[in-house]
Amino acid sequence: MNYFVQFQINIFAVVILIVLYVIVRAKSKVDSFGKRLLKAVMFITSVAIIMEPLTWIFDGATFFGAYFFEYATNFILFLVGPILCGLMLSYVDYHIFKEPSRLYKKRFYMDMSILTLGILIFNFFNPIYFAVNETTNHFSSGNFQWFHYTIITSIYLYMIYFVIKNRRKTHQYVVNIFLVFFGLPILGMFVQVIDSKFYFSWTSIVLAILVVYIFLETSSNEQDYLTKLYNRQSYEIYLHHLKELRKPFGIFLIDLNFFKEINDVHGHHMGDKVLVEFARILDKVFHSNALVSRLGGDEFVVVIEKSDVDVDFYAKEIQRLLTKSEDFLIQSLSFSYGYQVYISDMTVDDLYNFADKKMYMYKRSLKEKI
Repeated sequence: MNYFVQFQINIFAVVILIVLYVIVRAKSKVDSFGKRLLKAVMFITSVAIIMEPLTWIFDGATFFGAYFFEYATNFILFLVGPILCGLMLSYVDYHIFKEPSRLYKKRFYMDMSILTLGILIFNFFNPIYFAVNETTNHFSSGNFQWFHYTIITSIYLYMIYFVIKNRRKTHQYVVNIFLVFFGLPILGMFVQVIDSKFYFSWTSIVLAILVVYIFLETSSNEQDYLTKLYNRQSYEIYLHHLKELRKPFGIFLIDLNFFKEINDVHGHHMGDKVLVEFARILDKVFHSNALVSRLGGDEFVVVIEKSDVDVDFYAKEIQRLLTKSEDFLIQSLSFSYGYQVYISDMTVDDLYNFADKKMYMYKRSLKEKI
C-alpha cells in the first residue's frame, strides 16, 4: 500500500497510456507511419514509468536476485531516455516532412542511444553513471551521471531548434503543439532534479503525448484532412450563421493557376506540399475576422466579416509571401480570385456563383495575357 501511495502518479500515468493505446487501436482503422511512431513513444514511456519505481523498490532489497533486478532496472532506465528522445524527434520529423526514408537515413535519431548503450556497457567494468553495491544492494550515482542528463537535455534542446527551424513547413498551431511536446519533459526533468521524489520526469511525457494525440491525431469534422484549414461543411455552416446574425460579410474565392500541371510534372506528393504551403500563407494573411476554408482540390475560400474589403491588398499580400518562399515551385505559384460581398436575400449558392464568375473572368484575362 505504501508503494501505491508513493508511486500513484506513475500508476495513473501507465493507466492513461494503456487507455490511450486502446483508443488509438480501436478508433482508427487506418494505420499510418506517424501513428506507429506515436505508439512506439507510448510503449517506451510505459517502460520508463514502470522501471522508475522498480529501481526504488529493489534498492536495498536482500532477496535472491535482488542485485540483478536493481542493476537491470537502472540500466534500462538510463537507456530508454535517449531512445525515447529519438522516437519523439522522429515523430515530429515525419509529421513535418512525411518521408519515412528520411528517418531511415537518420537512423531514427538513435545515435545518442547507441552512445549511451556503449557507456552503459563500459559502466559494468568502471561505474561512471551508477553503481550498485553487491553486499547492500544500494544504488549510488557515478561521477559522470551529469553527462547522461547533458545528453538528454541537448536532445530536447535540439528538438526545439528543429521545430523552430522548420516552422514554415507546417502550421503555427502545430509548431506550438510540438513546443509543448518537448517543453513538458524538460520541465518535468527540471522538477525532478530539484527533488527526485516528485517522479515527474517521465510522467510529464504522458501529458505531452496526450496533447499531441488530441490535437494532431484525432480527426476533426471541421477540418480539411490535408491543409488543416476549415472544410466545405464548416464554410457553409459559418455562412448560414452570419446570415442569421445579419452581419456584413463577403467571400474571397481563390483558385490556383496551372495546378494540374504541377501534379502532372512533379507528382501528387509535390502537389499536396503546394496546397499545404498555400494554405499556411492564407492562414497567415487572413489571421483575424476571417474564416479560411478549402473547398476541395486547389480551390479555397475566405469568409471576411466586413463589407468594405480591399481585395487587391489581400491578393498582393498573398503573392508577396509566395515569392518569399525558399521553394522555387511556391515562388512561381500564381492564383486567380474573385470577391463577392453578401447582399440581403442572396442564397449561399448565389453568393458562390457571383464570386466564381468573377474569379474565372480574372483567370480568363490572365490566360489571354499569357
